[in-house]
Amino acid sequence: MERLPDSMDRGKRRRCQFLLYGVVRHLWLLESSVDAHLRKRPRPGLRSALLVAGFELLSEPDKKAQIVDHAVGEIGRRFSSGEKAMANAVLRKVGERLENLDRESTNSVAELAEKESHPEWLVRRWQESFGWEAARKFTNWNQTEPEIYFLPISAEAKEVGLESPWRPYRMVAKGDWPQIARLLDEGAVYVQDPGTRLGPEMLRKVFSEGRILDLCSAPGGKTILFDKLFDERLEEIVSVDLPGPRFDRLRANMHRMGISRARPLGSDIFQIDLAESGRFEGVYLDAPCSNTGVLQKKPDVKWRLTNDAMTELIALQERMLAQASLFTSPSGWLVYSTCSVETDENESVVDRFLSSAAGGNFELVEQIKNYPWETGLDGAGVALMQRVAGS
Repeated sequence: MERLPDSMDRGKRRRCQFLLYGVVRHLWLLESSVDAHLRKRPRPGLRSALLVAGFELLSEPDKKAQIVDHAVGEIGRRFSSGEKAMANAVLRKVGERLENLDRESTNSVAELAEKESHPEWLVRRWQESFGWEAARKFTNWNQTEPEIYFLPISAEAKEVGLESPWRPYRMVAKGDWPQIARLLDEGAVYVQDPGTRLGPEMLRKVFSEGRILDLCSAPGGKTILFDKLFDERLEEIVSVDLPGPRFDRLRANMHRMGISRARPLGSDIFQIDLAESGRFEGVYLDAPCSNTGVLQKKPDVKWRLTNDAMTELIALQERMLAQASLFTSPSGWLVYSTCSVETDENESVVDRFLSSAAGGNFELVEQIKNYPWETGLDGAGVALMQRVAGS
């Protein structure tokens, strides 16, 4: 997507993204549907064309004839006549298979994993953690196109789009994108899921005054929310992330939004000088995680995630939480959050921290988990802790 030319029409760009995300989202189902009618795997370009056409057939079954004719015509211009004939035969069979597929009826983890295009080990993990019905709802939720929400900053932005159940967030309506794009450029809106507010609102309820340290803050969504939610008693937001493209986006967003009390700091959190930074009345760690709560928006994650990767993430989360605690002032507040629904990355990490030497001076005040298949919002885990006075 990043290599598409800037001159490309916005509508065509959105169509490209829709097709790309759709293929990645439904990859296993599409691959099994295409491969069932192939004697051998075609060259990569042709295989990609078959998968894209397969997704179009899945998403618009009433246009089956037009989709097949268009795809076969494009394939004929790029490949041999034999490959064109093969594509024609395969896509007609794929269209029939997808049209007759009963995705509601699943009797095993393996069948659910294929129909809903998730790695089998991940579906099995969710079944063991949440039960069969929740695993089925979760995989189904991940396969739906996400609604797009935005946080209005200006008065004009509050009149754009549609009302949502989660005020002040609004939903992007069809045809709104030209106006939304302009408001984004002006710093008048910020695209953000309402689930993002859970942790900042939890901190706002208990925060009295002082500074907030926003760790792993790029590209700046939490910082923007802090600035909007908190009154003048919030003196400063120090927004930390590793130097690089994401940090550059953080700085650009702060500038565009005109947030004067935010100070971006490009640094590894393990290299921040405590003597120089001092301690903070609020420390917010939005830790790197598996992203299992946002697979609807990041469908590629499920294909890259492994058990070994999760084990490494959990070890990093524990180290980062212990480090973040060092910056919390006496009686100050420490928030640990992830966009994961996994117990291993949320409750278990917090429990081990509180029973460790680093967390011995902290008390758990509140802990919540947001399940997207229940709320319709991005999945997340949030824990609010307080450093014991005098420690």
